[in-house]
Amino acid sequence: MNLRSLSAVLAMLIFLGYGFLKGIDIGQLLNLQSLMIVFGGICLVLWFGFSQDEIKRSWVSIRNIFKGKDQLADENELLSDVLRLARVYRMHGPVALEKAIANVKDDFLRFGVILVAEGYERMDLYTALEREHRVRCAIDLGPIRMFRTLARLSPALGMAGTVISLMKVMQDLGQVDFIGNSLGLALSSTLYGILLANLFFLPIMLKIERLAEKRAAMRIMLTEAVMALHKGEHPLRIAERLNSFDLYCRINGKKAPCHVSGKKAVLKQIAAG
Repeated sequence: MNLRSLSAVLAMLIFLGYGFLKGIDIGQLLNLQSLMIVFGGICLVLWFGFSQDEIKRSWVSIRNIFKGKDQLADENELLSDVLRLARVYRMHGPVALEKAIANVKDDFLRFGVILVAEGYERMDLYTALEREHRVRCAIDLGPIRMFRTLARLSPALGMAGTVISLMKVMQDLGQVDFIGNSLGLALSSTLYGILLANLFFLPIMLKIERLAEKRAAMRIMLTEAVMALHKGEHPLRIAERLNSFDLYCRINGKKAPCHVSGKKAVLKQIAAG
């Protein structure tokens, strides 16, 4: 467990153990009927509202979030692949580029480079990349839409459980000793719905949405990189376009200039190449 996950668990324990449960009888919060209503309703919403593939992708998204993977490290690795492929294509041509694709992990980059190696025209290449980008954006939207729906419906399902429990309260009006306990149980389903919506579904939705936005931005950047690769531009020019000049220098064993004039000097030396 990484530091981020450990901090989340600690915060949850503080919230539940001290701030939330202090002075409250645990038995009042554990209502099997309310749990069945809320979680059963969520299962019905998933069953009727979303496909099996969307549910599976959502589960994969949750798993990736809790892994705590370093997005910056992935981005640097991806840009390194772009610069390496640009150098291979510029020096050795399409045949060597097709062999170098095997070491590329990103599917979108691999797709674009394969089209370059197969000799696609420039406009056909851009159209194919743009179409693939739109398809992947639609796929990324599935988990976001699912968790947004669950966050909106969970409190309503909790209110449904409360109404059902209040019907039992109305039946016990003649027994004054049981009214307080019945009211506590009646409100527990609303509590379950509110907690699920605000402590789980909404944060997960926001996290997945941010990651989807980052992936979309990365695909747009990769589209520009693949188009530059197809044009046969120098890897340094591509690095400048992707704002990765320092990464280019590290890959090629050069010291990245810290000032603008030194950077322009390096660019001027390699521009002719």
